[in-house]
Amino acid sequence: MVEAVTAGRKLTRRSAPGRRSVSALAAGLLALTLSSCDALPGMPDASPSDAPPSAQPMDPASVTSAESSSVDPSWLCQPGAEDSPLPPTTDGGAMIPETVSTEGNHITVSGPFQLEPEHSYTGFVPEGLLLPAHPENRGAPAPGYEGQLGVEGAPAPPMVVRQRVEVPAAGGAPSPSAVSAHLSVGTCDDAPLPEGQFLLRLSGGVDGPGPGEEDAGWAANGDVLVDVVDGRLRAVPGAVSAPSGEVPVDLSPLACHTVLEPVGDGDGLTVSVEDPATSVTTVLPEDGFPRSVTAQVTVTTADHGTRALFQTVVVVNPATGTVVAGARNASEIALQWIGEEGVTGAERAAVTSSVCGAGTLSPAPTARTASR
Repeated sequence: MVEAVTAGRKLTRRSAPGRRSVSALAAGLLALTLSSCDALPGMPDASPSDAPPSAQPMDPASVTSAESSSVDPSWLCQPGAEDSPLPPTTDGGAMIPETVSTEGNHITVSGPFQLEPEHSYTGFVPEGLLLPAHPENRGAPAPGYEGQLGVEGAPAPPMVVRQRVEVPAAGGAPSPSAVSAHLSVGTCDDAPLPEGQFLLRLSGGVDGPGPGEEDAGWAANGDVLVDVVDGRLRAVPGAVSAPSGEVPVDLSPLACHTVLEPVGDGDGLTVSVEDPATSVTTVLPEDGFPRSVTAQVTVTTADHGTRALFQTVVVVNPATGTVVAGARNASEIALQWIGEEGVTGAERAAVTSSVCGAGTLSPAPTARTASR
Protein backbone atom coordinates (compact mmCIF):
# COMPACT_ATOMS: atom_id res chain seq x y z
CA MET A 1 0.00 0.00 0.00
CA VAL A 2 1.32 3.43 -0.92
CA GLU A 3 0.96 6.17 1.68
CA ALA A 4 1.16 9.74 0.44
CA VAL A 5 1.00 13.24 1.83
CA THR A 6 1.05 16.56 0.04
CA ALA A 7 1.69 20.15 0.99
CA GLY A 8 2.54 23.38 -0.83
CA ARG A 9 5.54 25.43 0.27
CA LYS A 10 7.28 28.57 -0.94
CA LEU A 11 10.38 28.07 -3.10
CA THR A 12 13.25 29.53 -1.07
CA ARG A 13 16.85 28.61 -0.45
CA ARG A 14 17.08 25.99 2.31
CA SER A 15 19.17 26.85 5.31
CA ALA A 16 20.32 24.30 7.84
CA PRO A 17 17.60 23.99 10.51
CA GLY A 18 18.68 25.08 13.96
CA ARG A 19 18.09 23.06 17.06
CA ARG A 20 15.27 25.18 18.38
CA SER A 21 13.65 23.58 21.39
CA VAL A 22 9.91 23.28 20.89
CA SER A 23 7.46 23.23 23.76
CA ALA A 24 6.64 19.60 23.08
CA LEU A 25 3.56 19.77 25.24
CA ALA A 26 2.25 23.12 24.10
CA ALA A 27 -1.50 22.81 23.85
CA GLY A 28 -4.49 20.42 24.14
CA LEU A 29 -5.41 16.90 23.24
CA LEU A 30 -7.20 17.95 20.06
CA ALA A 31 -5.44 16.60 16.97
CA LEU A 32 -6.78 19.14 14.49
CA THR A 33 -7.22 18.24 10.84
CA LEU A 34 -4.44 19.82 8.78
CA SER A 35 -4.84 21.05 5.26
CA SER A 36 -3.18 18.40 3.12
CA CYS A 37 -3.05 20.29 -0.14
CA ASP A 38 -2.29 23.99 -0.28
CA ALA A 39 -2.20 26.07 -3.42
CA LEU A 40 1.25 25.99 -4.95
CA PRO A 41 2.93 29.36 -4.51
CA GLY A 42 4.61 31.06 -7.46
CA MET A 43 8.28 30.82 -8.18
CA PRO A 44 10.62 33.42 -6.65
CA ASP A 45 10.95 36.80 -8.27
CA ALA A 46 13.28 36.68 -11.24
CA SER A 47 13.43 38.10 -14.71
CA PRO A 48 11.89 35.59 -17.16
CA SER A 49 14.76 36.26 -19.57
CA ASP A 50 17.35 35.38 -16.89
CA ALA A 51 15.85 32.08 -15.72
CA PRO A 52 16.82 28.92 -17.65
CA PRO A 53 13.96 27.48 -19.73
CA SER A 54 11.93 24.64 -18.20
CA ALA A 55 10.51 21.54 -19.87
CA GLN A 56 7.44 19.55 -18.94
CA PRO A 57 7.34 18.09 -15.41
CA MET A 58 8.49 14.54 -14.77
CA ASP A 59 5.77 11.92 -14.47
CA PRO A 60 6.09 10.54 -10.91
CA ALA A 61 4.55 7.22 -11.91
CA SER A 62 7.12 6.75 -14.70
CA VAL A 63 9.97 7.55 -12.33
CA THR A 64 8.67 5.17 -9.66
CA SER A 65 8.39 2.31 -12.15
CA ALA A 66 11.80 2.94 -13.76
CA GLU A 67 14.84 0.79 -13.10
CA SER A 68 16.88 1.79 -10.07
CA SER A 69 20.66 2.18 -9.88
CA SER A 70 22.72 1.04 -6.91
CA VAL A 71 24.17 3.66 -4.58
CA ASP A 72 27.38 3.08 -2.64
CA PRO A 73 26.81 4.42 0.92
CA SER A 74 30.33 3.63 2.17
CA TRP A 75 31.17 7.34 2.50
CA LEU A 76 28.47 7.50 5.21
CA CYS A 77 28.86 4.00 6.66
CA GLN A 78 32.65 4.44 7.02
CA PRO A 79 33.03 8.17 7.69
CA GLY A 80 36.25 9.57 6.23
CA ALA A 81 36.99 6.54 4.05
CA GLU A 82 35.42 7.88 0.83
CA ASP A 83 34.87 11.30 -0.71
CA SER A 84 31.41 12.82 -0.36
CA PRO A 85 29.29 12.67 -3.55
CA LEU A 86 27.32 15.75 -2.50
CA PRO A 87 27.73 18.86 -4.68
CA PRO A 88 30.25 21.39 -3.32
CA THR A 89 27.61 24.11 -3.45
CA THR A 90 23.82 24.08 -3.80
CA ASP A 91 23.50 27.53 -5.31
CA GLY A 92 22.60 26.14 -8.73
CA GLY A 93 18.93 25.40 -8.19
CA ALA A 94 16.13 24.48 -5.83
CA MET A 95 13.34 21.94 -5.45
CA ILE A 96 10.12 22.24 -3.45
CA PRO A 97 9.22 18.92 -1.76
CA GLU A 98 5.48 18.98 -2.34
CA THR A 99 4.29 15.36 -2.44
CA VAL A 100 5.65 12.36 -0.53
CA SER A 101 4.65 8.73 -1.02
CA THR A 102 6.10 5.62 0.57
CA GLU A 103 5.90 1.87 0.12
CA GLY A 104 8.02 -0.53 2.14
CA ASN A 105 11.55 0.87 2.05
CA HIS A 106 10.87 3.07 -0.99
CA ILE A 107 10.14 6.79 -0.91
CA THR A 108 9.17 9.15 -3.73
CA VAL A 109 9.36 12.92 -3.31
CA SER A 110 7.99 15.18 -6.05
CA GLY A 111 7.78 18.91 -6.52
CA PRO A 112 8.66 21.98 -8.61
CA PHE A 113 12.25 22.41 -9.74
CA GLN A 114 14.08 25.50 -10.94
CA LEU A 115 17.65 26.27 -11.94
CA GLU A 116 19.41 29.52 -11.24
CA PRO A 117 20.52 31.66 -14.20
CA GLU A 118 23.61 30.51 -16.15
CA HIS A 119 23.38 26.93 -14.91
CA SER A 120 22.62 24.00 -17.20
CA TYR A 121 20.67 20.82 -16.54
CA THR A 122 22.69 17.59 -16.69
CA GLY A 123 20.03 15.11 -15.59
CA PHE A 124 18.36 14.33 -12.30
CA VAL A 125 20.50 12.19 -9.99
CA PRO A 126 19.25 12.77 -6.43
CA GLU A 127 21.51 12.44 -3.40
CA GLY A 128 19.73 11.74 -0.13
CA LEU A 129 20.77 11.95 3.52
CA LEU A 130 18.50 10.39 6.16
CA LEU A 131 18.99 12.02 9.56
CA PRO A 132 17.27 11.06 12.82
CA ALA A 133 14.90 13.80 14.02
CA HIS A 134 15.52 15.81 17.17
CA PRO A 135 13.46 14.47 20.12
CA GLU A 136 12.13 17.95 20.98
CA ASN A 137 12.06 19.50 17.50
CA ARG A 138 10.96 16.95 14.94
CA GLY A 139 11.93 19.25 12.08
CA ALA A 140 15.63 19.46 13.02
CA PRO A 141 18.36 16.78 13.06
CA ALA A 142 19.14 14.99 16.30
CA PRO A 143 22.24 16.13 18.21
CA GLY A 144 25.37 14.95 16.42
CA TYR A 145 23.77 14.93 12.98
CA GLU A 146 23.41 18.66 12.41
CA GLY A 147 26.99 19.04 11.10
CA GLN A 148 28.88 17.66 8.11
CA LEU A 149 28.49 13.91 7.65
CA GLY A 150 30.78 11.46 5.93
CA VAL A 151 33.92 13.01 7.41
CA GLU A 152 36.19 11.38 9.96
CA GLY A 153 34.61 11.43 13.41
CA ALA A 154 31.06 11.98 12.14
CA PRO A 155 28.37 9.45 13.13
CA ALA A 156 27.01 6.99 10.59
CA PRO A 157 23.29 7.60 9.99
CA PRO A 158 20.86 4.85 11.07
CA MET A 159 19.57 4.65 7.47
CA VAL A 160 21.22 5.28 4.11
CA VAL A 161 20.13 5.39 0.46
CA ARG A 162 20.94 2.09 -1.27
CA GLN A 163 19.22 2.62 -4.64
CA ARG A 164 17.78 5.49 -6.70
CA VAL A 165 16.22 6.23 -10.06
CA GLU A 166 18.51 8.35 -12.22
CA VAL A 167 16.84 10.37 -14.99
CA PRO A 168 19.30 11.35 -17.75
CA ALA A 169 18.98 14.60 -19.66
CA ALA A 170 18.39 14.63 -23.39
CA GLY A 171 21.08 16.54 -25.25
CA GLY A 172 20.51 20.27 -24.79
CA ALA A 173 17.12 19.74 -23.17
CA PRO A 174 15.99 22.27 -20.54
CA SER A 175 15.41 21.27 -16.95
CA PRO A 176 11.97 19.83 -16.05
CA SER A 177 9.58 22.20 -14.28
CA ALA A 178 8.95 19.50 -11.64
CA VAL A 179 11.00 16.46 -10.61
CA SER A 180 10.54 13.20 -8.70
CA ALA A 181 13.21 11.61 -6.53
CA HIS A 182 12.63 7.88 -6.05
CA LEU A 183 14.93 6.30 -3.47
CA SER A 184 15.26 2.93 -1.75
CA VAL A 185 16.75 2.98 1.75
CA GLY A 186 18.41 0.47 4.02
CA THR A 187 21.03 0.30 6.75
CA CYS A 188 24.83 0.02 6.66
CA ASP A 189 24.71 -3.54 8.06
CA ASP A 190 21.53 -4.67 6.22
CA ALA A 191 19.58 -4.69 9.48
CA PRO A 192 15.84 -3.93 9.57
CA LEU A 193 14.93 -0.26 9.33
CA PRO A 194 14.98 1.34 12.80
CA GLU A 195 11.73 2.75 14.16
CA GLY A 196 11.44 6.50 14.59
CA GLN A 197 11.17 9.74 12.67
CA PHE A 198 13.75 10.84 10.15
CA LEU A 199 14.55 13.78 7.89
CA LEU A 200 15.35 13.19 4.22
CA ARG A 201 17.68 15.90 2.87
CA LEU A 202 17.77 15.98 -0.94
CA SER A 203 20.35 17.53 -3.26
CA GLY A 204 22.04 16.87 -6.59
CA GLY A 205 24.40 18.26 -9.20
CA VAL A 206 24.09 20.67 -12.14
CA ASP A 207 26.70 22.27 -14.40
CA GLY A 208 28.42 25.40 -13.18
CA PRO A 209 28.14 28.77 -14.91
CA GLY A 210 31.06 28.24 -17.30
CA PRO A 211 33.60 25.76 -18.72
CA GLY A 212 36.32 24.83 -16.28
CA GLU A 213 34.50 26.22 -13.29
CA GLU A 214 33.47 24.16 -10.28
CA ASP A 215 30.20 22.32 -10.77
CA ALA A 216 27.27 23.49 -8.70
CA GLY A 217 24.23 21.70 -7.36
CA TRP A 218 20.61 22.02 -6.32
CA ALA A 219 18.99 21.42 -2.95
CA ALA A 220 15.48 20.87 -1.66
CA ASN A 221 14.23 23.91 0.23
CA GLY A 222 13.28 21.80 3.25
CA ASP A 223 14.01 18.43 4.83
CA VAL A 224 11.28 15.86 4.14
CA LEU A 225 9.68 14.25 7.20
CA VAL A 226 9.34 10.47 7.14
CA ASP A 227 8.55 7.85 9.79
CA VAL A 228 9.61 4.23 10.10
CA VAL A 229 6.89 2.13 11.72
CA ASP A 230 7.09 -1.69 11.87
CA GLY A 231 10.10 -1.64 9.55
CA ARG A 232 8.34 0.33 6.81
CA LEU A 233 8.66 3.93 5.68
CA ARG A 234 5.59 6.11 6.18
CA ALA A 235 4.87 9.73 5.30
CA VAL A 236 3.99 12.03 8.20
CA PRO A 237 0.23 12.84 8.02
CA GLY A 238 -0.44 16.44 7.02
CA ALA A 239 3.20 17.51 6.79
CA VAL A 240 5.98 17.31 4.20
CA SER A 241 8.61 19.49 5.86
CA ALA A 242 8.54 21.50 9.09
CA PRO A 243 11.84 23.24 9.97
CA SER A 244 10.47 24.51 13.28
CA GLY A 245 9.09 21.12 14.30
CA GLU A 246 5.56 22.53 14.09
CA VAL A 247 2.89 22.78 11.41
CA PRO A 248 0.24 25.50 10.86
CA VAL A 249 -3.21 25.00 12.33
CA ASP A 250 -6.60 26.22 11.17
CA LEU A 251 -8.29 27.76 14.20
CA SER A 252 -11.37 29.00 12.35
CA PRO A 253 -13.67 26.40 14.02
CA LEU A 254 -12.56 27.55 17.47
CA ALA A 255 -13.64 30.73 19.25
CA CYS A 256 -14.55 31.96 22.71
CA HIS A 257 -17.69 30.17 24.01
CA THR A 258 -17.30 27.38 21.43
CA VAL A 259 -18.15 23.90 22.70
CA LEU A 260 -14.89 22.04 23.33
CA GLU A 261 -15.01 18.26 23.04
CA PRO A 262 -11.88 16.48 24.23
CA VAL A 263 -10.52 13.94 21.74
CA GLY A 264 -10.28 10.41 23.08
CA ASP A 265 -11.22 6.85 22.19
CA GLY A 266 -12.68 6.62 18.72
CA ASP A 267 -10.18 9.08 17.21
CA GLY A 268 -7.32 6.61 17.48
CA LEU A 269 -6.09 8.31 20.67
CA THR A 270 -6.40 7.24 24.30
CA VAL A 271 -6.24 10.13 26.75
CA SER A 272 -5.50 9.92 30.47
CA VAL A 273 -4.91 12.63 33.06
CA GLU A 274 -3.04 11.90 36.29
CA ASP A 275 -4.22 13.82 39.36
CA PRO A 276 -6.71 15.91 37.37
CA ALA A 277 -8.10 18.99 39.08
CA THR A 278 -11.57 19.94 37.92
CA SER A 279 -11.60 23.59 38.99
CA VAL A 280 -9.47 26.49 40.13
CA THR A 281 -10.49 29.64 41.98
CA THR A 282 -11.45 32.57 39.78
CA VAL A 283 -10.64 35.14 42.47
CA LEU A 284 -7.33 36.79 41.75
CA PRO A 285 -5.10 37.12 44.84
CA GLU A 286 -3.77 40.45 46.06
CA ASP A 287 -0.34 39.78 44.55
CA GLY A 288 -1.96 39.69 41.11
CA PHE A 289 -0.56 36.30 40.14
CA PRO A 290 -3.15 33.90 38.68
CA ARG A 291 -4.18 30.69 40.42
CA SER A 292 -3.39 27.54 38.47
CA VAL A 293 -3.51 23.75 38.44
CA THR A 294 -1.07 21.24 36.98
CA ALA A 295 -1.70 17.73 35.63
CA GLN A 296 0.19 14.96 33.87
CA VAL A 297 -1.46 14.36 30.49
CA THR A 298 -0.73 11.17 28.53
CA VAL A 299 -1.75 10.34 24.97
CA THR A 300 -1.32 6.84 23.56
CA THR A 301 -2.32 5.20 20.31
CA ALA A 302 -1.94 1.84 18.61
CA ASP A 303 -1.01 3.69 15.40
CA HIS A 304 2.54 4.72 16.24
CA GLY A 305 4.31 7.52 14.42
CA THR A 306 4.49 11.28 14.21
CA ARG A 307 1.35 13.27 14.93
CA ALA A 308 0.55 16.95 15.07
CA LEU A 309 -0.65 16.95 18.67
CA PHE A 310 -1.95 19.51 21.15
CA GLN A 311 -1.54 18.29 24.71
CA THR A 312 -2.45 20.34 27.78
CA VAL A 313 -5.04 21.19 30.42
CA VAL A 314 -6.99 24.42 30.04
CA VAL A 315 -9.50 26.57 31.88
CA VAL A 316 -12.65 26.32 29.79
CA ASN A 317 -15.09 28.35 31.85
CA PRO A 318 -13.65 31.52 33.39
CA ALA A 319 -16.83 32.14 35.38
CA THR A 320 -16.51 28.89 37.35
CA GLY A 321 -12.82 28.02 36.95
CA THR A 322 -13.66 24.64 35.39
CA VAL A 323 -10.58 22.85 34.04
CA VAL A 324 -10.47 20.08 31.41
CA ALA A 325 -7.97 18.43 29.13
CA GLY A 326 -8.66 19.89 25.72
CA ALA A 327 -7.34 22.36 23.16
CA ARG A 328 -6.28 25.96 23.38
CA ASN A 329 -5.31 28.61 20.86
CA ALA A 330 -2.01 28.36 19.04
CA SER A 331 -0.87 29.26 15.55
CA GLU A 332 1.00 25.99 15.08
CA ILE A 333 0.86 22.40 16.33
CA ALA A 334 3.99 20.63 17.57
CA LEU A 335 4.92 17.39 15.81
CA GLN A 336 5.40 14.58 18.33
CA TRP A 337 6.48 10.97 18.01
CA ILE A 338 4.05 8.57 19.70
CA GLY A 339 5.61 5.19 20.41
CA GLU A 340 4.88 2.32 22.77
CA GLU A 341 4.88 4.55 25.86
CA GLY A 342 2.84 7.34 24.30
CA VAL A 343 3.48 11.02 25.04
CA THR A 344 3.36 12.34 28.61
CA GLY A 345 4.00 15.77 30.04
CA ALA A 346 3.08 18.14 32.85
CA GLU A 347 0.80 20.97 31.80
CA ARG A 348 -0.66 23.92 33.69
CA ALA A 349 -3.95 25.78 33.45
CA ALA A 350 -4.47 29.20 35.00
CA VAL A 351 -7.19 31.81 35.45
CA THR A 352 -6.36 35.36 34.40
CA SER A 353 -8.41 38.49 33.81
CA SER A 354 -7.99 37.96 30.05
CA VAL A 355 -8.75 34.24 29.94
CA CYS A 356 -11.64 34.81 27.56
CA GLY A 357 -10.07 37.54 25.49
CA ALA A 358 -10.06 37.61 21.72
CA GLY A 359 -9.61 34.12 20.34
CA THR A 360 -9.48 32.35 23.70
CA LEU A 361 -11.52 29.17 24.15
CA SER A 362 -14.37 28.99 26.64
CA PRO A 363 -16.68 26.06 25.90
CA ALA A 364 -20.30 25.85 26.91
CA PRO A 365 -21.23 23.91 30.10
CA THR A 366 -21.79 20.76 28.03
CA ALA A 367 -18.03 20.21 27.66
CA ARG A 368 -16.88 16.98 29.27
CA THR A 369 -14.16 16.82 31.91
CA ALA A 370 -11.27 14.53 30.98
CA SER A 371 -10.67 11.79 33.50
CA ARG A 372 -8.16 9.11 34.15
